[in-house]
Amino acid sequence: MATTKVIEELVDLNEATSESGLKMPSGTILNRPTGVSAMIRNNTSETSESSASCEEYYNGTDWKKINNVLLPAPLLDLSSASLTATEVLNVGESPDADGLRGYSLVPDGSALYGTSLSTGGDDYLHKYTFSTPFDVTTVSASATTFQTTSTIPNYLTGCIINSGETTIAYDPYATNNWYVRDFGTPGDITTLGAATTYVCSRSGGDRVANSMIYSDSQNKMYWMNTSMRQFDLSTPGDPGSGPACPAQIANTDYSDFSTDLDGGNVRTLFLNTDGVQFTIAGDDARLAQYTLSTPWDITTRGSATKFDFSTLLGGTPEIKGLFPNAAFTKLILASAYNPIDTLYELAL
Repeated sequence: MATTKVIEELVDLNEATSESGLKMPSGTILNRPTGVSAMIRNNTSETSESSASCEEYYNGTDWKKINNVLLPAPLLDLSSASLTATEVLNVGESPDADGLRGYSLVPDGSALYGTSLSTGGDDYLHKYTFSTPFDVTTVSASATTFQTTSTIPNYLTGCIINSGETTIAYDPYATNNWYVRDFGTPGDITTLGAATTYVCSRSGGDRVANSMIYSDSQNKMYWMNTSMRQFDLSTPGDPGSGPACPAQIANTDYSDFSTDLDGGNVRTLFLNTDGVQFTIAGDDARLAQYTLSTPWDITTRGSATKFDFSTLLGGTPEIKGLFPNAAFTKLILASAYNPIDTLYELAL
């Protein structure tokens, strides 16, 4: 016979003296109690997602099984994008004519890192902060900067920052080397330590990353050079924990995406959280999206859904940064050329 316990005062289950949990009534399909609307019990005659039992509830008429269903990851929907703000960054350090060359946004939208070459030939890493995440109008008036070693020839472009702002990596042009630095104090770019050098033998324009991104909870790092590379990391958010030079991903050269971007080159990429939606952006405010039949495998992409954002953005920027928020309700696009140093905030 069931026992009813009446509690006349509130019990704080987080209190140290409280029970560690509440036990739900349990039984088979044959010994269910008389159903009362909203009653919940554990049915040991059912299964859910390979478990040995299943919760069920009484809806006032019947007992209904509560299934554990894995919901699909959200998709980045660009179809109704609208421009809400534009902001030009103050680069400082007497930048060369093309200003910031690479961008990496912290996932929570609180800080943006970039790279530049000064007119004196010095390479800089920059950090901007946002007082309101993903609101470009609240970006800091100037950047905190760090000058990289002068032994790096030519210029920096792609860079990548992890979510904890503990490690940054960058891939400069003209050599086969790329570099990783740890922060002395997380998020304080002035405390960057010595660079660790990694070698990836390449030639021509493939020797510099247009952009570098994390995906799959920072278990993967992708580069967009003249083609794409995927780095599988043994430590999430640590660029140096993967291979130094994985092979180029087949069929991801500039020419493989040119038609989908109306003749332009791809400069950056993004994958949603389960790796089935793949988005690229590049020259002349063009973007394209694909479905991957095998998660994370860019070679399994289907046909492109194309987007021309030139009217929306009021020009033809070269998009080197593609940064949505976690809810996919906002999107920041970063332009490196035409115009330079420019952030666009979009509502989705």
